[in-house]
Amino acid sequence: MKTLMHTPVGTPDALSGLDVGLAPQSVAVIGASSTFGKWGQLILSNIVAGDFPGKVFPVNPKDKVICGLPVYGDIRDIPDAVDLAFITTPASTVAGILEACGEKGVSGVVVITSGFSETDDKGKALEARIVEICKQRNLTLIGPNTMGIICPYAGLFATGSHARPRKGSVAFVSQSGNLGNQLIHWAEQQGIGVSLFVGSGNEGLLTCTDYLQYLARDPQTRTIILYLESVGDGRYFLDVAKRVNRTKPIIVLKGGRTEAGRKAAASHTGSMSGEDAVFRAACRQSGILNVSVPSELLDLSAGLSSLPMPKGNRVGIVTLGGGWGVVTADECNRRGLAVPRIPEDIVQTISKYLPPFWSRGNPVDLVGTRDLEVPMAAVEALLKWDGIDAVISLGIVGRVEMVRLLIQSTRKVEKALSSEFLDQMAAFSQVYEKNYIAKMDDLMETYEKPVIGVSLANTGEGVVRPPAGKRYSGVFYQTPESAVNVLSKMVAYERFHARHG
Repeated sequence: MKTLMHTPVGTPDALSGLDVGLAPQSVAVIGASSTFGKWGQLILSNIVAGDFPGKVFPVNPKDKVICGLPVYGDIRDIPDAVDLAFITTPASTVAGILEACGEKGVSGVVVITSGFSETDDKGKALEARIVEICKQRNLTLIGPNTMGIICPYAGLFATGSHARPRKGSVAFVSQSGNLGNQLIHWAEQQGIGVSLFVGSGNEGLLTCTDYLQYLARDPQTRTIILYLESVGDGRYFLDVAKRVNRTKPIIVLKGGRTEAGRKAAASHTGSMSGEDAVFRAACRQSGILNVSVPSELLDLSAGLSSLPMPKGNRVGIVTLGGGWGVVTADECNRRGLAVPRIPEDIVQTISKYLPPFWSRGNPVDLVGTRDLEVPMAAVEALLKWDGIDAVISLGIVGRVEMVRLLIQSTRKVEKALSSEFLDQMAAFSQVYEKNYIAKMDDLMETYEKPVIGVSLANTGEGVVRPPAGKRYSGVFYQTPESAVNVLSKMVAYERFHARHG
């Protein structure tokens, strides 16, 4: 990893500034606009439509009212205190605006504006100037060249794209705003709860390492996700990450792993990327979980934030059909997970529910049974056994979609069957699926072992199914390899935790 000319902040003052900036009581949008699609319109409309509970002050010398709010010509004209200011005006104006923010007593600024170190030497000099102003004025700077921030617990949604994920325990810090916003949209669709999103942008003042230190003591955050294109001070980052990782798992997707990616990163955020193999090896020593593609970030964050941690690598597999069990067992072996033989007493317990020709082993093949109690009984029988640490359950959730398609065909060709009967069948399948998920949640609380699901079909319900008042949530991936990949990384993290926690 190459070290940039950048000294990490890592000071109590910087982190206390984040305390205010990421939980503000009042915000100003400098460069607020009523022109559809402009950054000043995107940010302001998101904050207002997202029902931010604090005060919102648009700043623009040309307008009187925007989004139904009175507009101020200068931030110093606002009669109330301002905790956080978003700056969307051209790069050449930012330095003067920061001076005004300092005079106003603003705690933090999010500089959305681009045109700084990601461009050329002139941009680098301009960025150095605004960083110096922020240090002199005691302004906590997020950015520049950022897509914004999302603080669900503060009710603040302030990004260019208008995603509003539910409150949860996963924090995202991304050096790419667009990729970060895509992940936030996916998280919202998949039911993954978010504690914080920060588009760190060029990291002119605060680095990813500083955000790690902040998140280490954030009570709402239990899992941390980073998208990085470079790390300013690699040794400092790894030291902090190793310390944070003892209590909160860190997942990293690093861009710029290839020559093409490194060139793209340099033109994107002005960053320099080091050798990927060196970076990954160093991350392993610090317990960081590396992933290769964005979808893995969400898969892993869903598992880490919703399931109990496995105490070992032994897996029980329960499958609605044999083929899925075979490929899942293969994938487990490939990723260092053991699929042990189950003892005779558990074979006898499960045999009470299945025909004599079932496989009588692990994976437990349910041979397509229609008995709705069998999957629950088989999963619990495995969880009770101290010879396994986790269960992968395939094909139980998602049958509701198969039932829907069957009913659709039946309505078309079986005119004699009453519509009321078919409606009852559809409702019954939905109730069963909800009951199955609730049962898995209960079993995880009882046995403190993860049950990872693979859905038979995509039902549009999302990967995470959060129950009310439960510690753990049902998690259902679309493919066996996703489930096994997540479990293998959870096992790797737990091993690191056992050594260093």
